[in-house]
Amino acid sequence: MIDFTDSIAAIATPPGRGGIAIIRISGPEALAMAYALTTPQDQLTDARSNSAALQELVASGKIKPRFAHFGKFYDGNEVVDEGVLLYFKGPHSYTGEDVVELQGHGGNVVPQRVLSAVLKLTARGFKVRQAEPGEFTRRAFLNGKMDLTAAEAVEDLISAGSESAAKAALASLNGAFAERLTTLTAGLTDFRVHLEACLDFPEEHEDFFDSGKAGEQLDSLLSLADRASEIAAQGVKLNEGARIVLAGQPNAGKSSLLNALAGAERAIVTNIPGTTRDVLTVNLEIGGIPVTITDTAGLRDSPSDEIEAIGIRRALDELKKADLILLMVDSSKPAYDALEALGHIKKLFDNPTNLLVIKSKVDLKADVETEKLLASEPLNQYQQIATSTKVEDGLKELRHKLSEALGVIPSEGVFSARRRHLTELSECAAALKRAREMLDLGDLVLTAREVALAQEHLGIITGKVTSDDILGIIFSTFCIGK
Repeated sequence: MIDFTDSIAAIATPPGRGGIAIIRISGPEALAMAYALTTPQDQLTDARSNSAALQELVASGKIKPRFAHFGKFYDGNEVVDEGVLLYFKGPHSYTGEDVVELQGHGGNVVPQRVLSAVLKLTARGFKVRQAEPGEFTRRAFLNGKMDLTAAEAVEDLISAGSESAAKAALASLNGAFAERLTTLTAGLTDFRVHLEACLDFPEEHEDFFDSGKAGEQLDSLLSLADRASEIAAQGVKLNEGARIVLAGQPNAGKSSLLNALAGAERAIVTNIPGTTRDVLTVNLEIGGIPVTITDTAGLRDSPSDEIEAIGIRRALDELKKADLILLMVDSSKPAYDALEALGHIKKLFDNPTNLLVIKSKVDLKADVETEKLLASEPLNQYQQIATSTKVEDGLKELRHKLSEALGVIPSEGVFSARRRHLTELSECAAALKRAREMLDLGDLVLTAREVALAQEHLGIITGKVTSDDILGIIFSTFCIGK
């Protein structure tokens, strides 16, 4: 169990060469430690145990809340750095506790020396320790500074892989997700009030059910839950990104397509089949969604050597994780090997619905037999897109189809979300559907129970219903200084 009664400290900026590094301290002794760190030890009074001295320190203006104070940072009597000190008095701070930020010089050594000076204060009676991952934000959540959706959005904003993902994370941080959940929760509460009143005083509230108002209200709440789930699903996609895997027979144009989409020569391209022996990934953005495109070894039944065989096994591993598979077929030459490649894919997926057939090299004369192959089963069951990496706009249709396949929608109004949010929203909607069935059967007691369950699932999302285990999992992915 993490102790939240002590003070915590951590470097809040990335390591490496830089102009500024920030060491953040949060907790009941943050102000006293600020005084100790900015005063040589031989001039130091016992400010830690003297609250009057601390109050005088603030009143004198030496450390004034929300003002920048320039000075030296000491480890005992040794100066380890100099810079700006900022003090945020709780509860008007990020964590809701007293917070001090020491903004000194960047680099790998100096920030560590300052942090070491902070942690050494334990030898002088201070209760301070290195912060756990995400502990500053966890304290902010526990102190009521933000709900769990906003807390998670902090990490999503930091790790955003595209501009759209950053906008969605900022929307959640500013309360867009919480506001939608609050509206839905308020509607559920209102419905439960009417329901409980009807159970207690049935003769006075018959109109609520006999007129159909109860059913209409429940349908409206289910619609709100479905809409929240729809937007959250897009938020998850923006947050996590999508995985596209290029597959096909050797020399089908996979590496050329990867280079063209990336806008750089990332993969080696030759006329020799089997040039690509290992997986190669490129990160880019399609329609605002961060996408990882993976080039793989050509899929065929008889690899030329053991190295190619290993490459094919790795290609199959990547295909298992793909959100979208692009089966490349060289339209300019006989491509019967394409059926072998499709066979490998069908061994992984009985009926692959996330597959597009890409007819490559359409700037060259089409092979008659390949045209017949593409027009017959099983290849004609899949959407086919003509591409060329050699002509202008040769990838225009492909980019458009990729956007459609990824389900890209305008990022306006989208908030960041996570898989656990989708699970709870799905459970909420399922409970409301069961409540509707119970209402139609006239069983108001079970209706009330299902509506209460729906509200509990919403509470799990916002953190009103949670546990230490869940919080530990969520905040373990955060940066140490956040």
